[in-house]
Amino acid sequence: MDNSRWQALYDRPTDRIIGRLKAGTDLFTGMKEVCNHFGVKGGQFQCMGSLKQATYVQVQRGEKQGTIVYSPKRQTTSPVELISGLGFIGIDMETNDLDIHFHGSFVDCDQHFTGGHFLEGENEIAITVEFILYPLREAIPKRRKDQQFGVLIFHFDEQGEDK
Repeated sequence: MDNSRWQALYDRPTDRIIGRLKAGTDLFTGMKEVCNHFGVKGGQFQCMGSLKQATYVQVQRGEKQGTIVYSPKRQTTSPVELISGLGFIGIDMETNDLDIHFHGSFVDCDQHFTGGHFLEGENEIAITVEFILYPLREAIPKRRKDQQFGVLIFHFDEQGEDK
């Protein structure tokens, strides 16, 4: 499949999808479109490429000793090379829509190397992001609020259990 936002092929022998997201496409939106096209409701993907900017949060120490919190939203002031990215795909239990949890490491135009937890809708492709998607066919991760930490995380329950 090739369209204005992405190009991808299904490799039947390995049950993998390989492709690229094109310039101007948001990283999360593009991956969700690929998943919808190929009927993927859960899986994992790896990627690398270039972004117009990276928008992310990072873990930091909480005020109470032994706790962690996320930083305020951060955004680079230049394009970045996404050196390595890894994401999980599953279902948001509140909306029943596809959801992505993605972490990546990158270097900006000033050679600053960092990374973090990327934010949906705010990471536009500069030139290309190449990916390989490993679909899950039965064990679908389900994202919901964690009772202990109060944040949305993927849970891995038996098929059909929606705790």
